[in-house]
Amino acid sequence: MKILFFTLLISMQAFAQKNYPPLQWLGKPNRITNPGAEANSEGAPLHWKSSFSLGAESNWVSAYGVTSHEWNHGEKKLGLPTNPGNNYFRLTVNKYDETRKLNVFQIINLDDIQNVLQADTVIADFQSWIGVAYPVPSNCAYTEVKILFKDLSGKDLDSIYIKRTPGEFRDLDAGTPAAEERGFNVMHELLLSKATKQVPKVTKQALVKIHCEYPCAKFKGEEQDETEAELSNTFFFDNISLGFYKK
Repeated sequence: MKILFFTLLISMQAFAQKNYPPLQWLGKPNRITNPGAEANSEGAPLHWKSSFSLGAESNWVSAYGVTSHEWNHGEKKLGLPTNPGNNYFRLTVNKYDETRKLNVFQIINLDDIQNVLQADTVIADFQSWIGVAYPVPSNCAYTEVKILFKDLSGKDLDSIYIKRTPGEFRDLDAGTPAAEERGFNVMHELLLSKATKQVPKVTKQALVKIHCEYPCAKFKGEEQDETEAELSNTFFFDNISLGFYKK
């Protein structure tokens, strides 16, 4: 029986290897520069741009383990992504008109794969770890991640679209004695979001854009004891990746 089991197991492994060959990456597996916010200046991630001005008190990048209400390196696994490095993107939006929206974006040139696009089917593979400070379903904030495939004139040809809302996440130590003693929870959960899409043959560039928004139209007013989770939210991003391979 054991011999039959191992024979079957080896056959299954051989079948999987035969039907799932390694991806043929076109160039680097990840074409995004500074995908984990490790390179930054005065709170802004280098190699990324934004449609919004960067204020003197910006905090778009943070280090793991130093910011209140967030992770702390130690014996416990606190919802961190695989190989998190030292930093992560930290984008905060709130109820005030000037800070309801925030984004960062990066343009990826695809000059080197133009011949492959014409001759073969090319797939874009996108991944990002995403988390939120307040995993409250009633919180109206959300984040959208878009990868826009553009032609030579800048026209959008197709896209990858991912949206995350606070209610999709968990507070990993909610209700525990330690959290109750502190008065707040710190074990935020990062989830891996990923998507693939066939790249249009006339694509010249890919625009990677992370957008966060707090769209609530009405508020109770600060004098009515609004909680911080009702006034704002912060989204976290790490290990952002975009690669291309032949199908």
